Amino acid sequence: MNTDLIDFFNIVLRFTHVVAAIMWIGNSLLFTWMEIKLLKRQGDPDLIGYMDMLHGGGVFHLQKRVLKPDTIPSPLHWFYWQSYTTWLTGIALLATYFFTRADTLLLDPAKTDLTSGAAIAISLAGIFGGWILFDLYWRSPLKNYLKTGALVWISLVVLYALALDSVFNGRALYLQVGMTLGSFMTANVFFHIMPNQRKFMKALREGKEHNLNVGKAAKFRSLSNHYITFPVIFLMLSGHYPVLYGSERRVLILSIIVLSLIVIKYMMNIRDTFKPWFAVFVLTFVLGTAGIVAAISIPSGTETEPKDPLVLAGEEIFNQLGCVACHQGSNTSIAPNLSGIFGTERELADGSKALADEAYLRESILQSPVKVTKGYAAAMPVYQGVITDTQLEQLVAFLKQY
Repeated sequence: MNTDLIDFFNIVLRFTHVVAAIMWIGNSLLFTWMEIKLLKRQGDPDLIGYMDMLHGGGVFHLQKRVLKPDTIPSPLHWFYWQSYTTWLTGIALLATYFFTRADTLLLDPAKTDLTSGAAIAISLAGIFGGWILFDLYWRSPLKNYLKTGALVWISLVVLYALALDSVFNGRALYLQVGMTLGSFMTANVFFHIMPNQRKFMKALREGKEHNLNVGKAAKFRSLSNHYITFPVIFLMLSGHYPVLYGSERRVLILSIIVLSLIVIKYMMNIRDTFKPWFAVFVLTFVLGTAGIVAAISIPSGTETEPKDPLVLAGEEIFNQLGCVACHQGSNTSIAPNLSGIFGTERELADGSKALADEAYLRESILQSPVKVTKGYAAAMPVYQGVITDTQLEQLVAFLKQY
């Protein structure tokens, strides 16, 4: 497929994906909040709960009721296309952008020599196979042990991430886990939430009683989606966090973030009934942040000799500027691999060649459009006036030994 066409699809699909996800997750957060805030009223047995909300210059009177066959409201608004649109655009983006260049955008050649086809198979197996396991678990009697089930599935997600980390690059690892969890959420909507809601609405139209058990089954899956929302938001945006997915301890960092976000969401939900909720909220945030900082900054102990302080400073700047987001451990469709670049001959977009010496590295950092590597767009930002001379020397020192 033409690369310009791929990039066009990437823009359209990514924008639609993000907008639909905002609408879907916004619905999940709002409806769960309303469920928690519903008030009881005596003397109305069909009233499950009510609440009043001030917005837009008026008051919304909200009720959740047991319906009678002759009281079905019209029009009745259903919520599902936000979920379907998010998933369809996400899977289309995966297919048209990542799968077309799976060898560079998914795999890490430093870890594996698998083919693009194998990478695609792993990705699809994780998404669809993972859903089957997820669904079977929550159909079983184990669903009655919610907190145990949550811990089991957080552990399984960590194991899944560890397995992916053996072949995928860091950026692809985070996105794959996010796509898998997001697929669980949409599958919950498609296979459980909507069918159960259609089931009790169909019964009502046939003159039968409102089956609350069917509604509870839909609500159970909806609530499980709700607790995944924060981790999925983070993983959707993880491409902007190279300092996290570029770390050697990327799986540990992912584990800390997923667990912390679920605990934080739970505390937000029970704040009216659990007095120390805010203390737990803050403690989770502080401990999670400390764990991530430690995972990033503490040396791994695998280096045989200490690095030059100039090189260490350059590496830190390389990560802070987000260079690793494009310049990964292999050539990608976005940018060339910089590992071992120093001293090599570079073929440029204009057909000429250049030696990657110190002068070349400096010029490429400060005025990147001057010499563009063949096969790539002049997309790198210009850092002239953005970084200091000291930072430039540190970056060059790092790239010389990268």
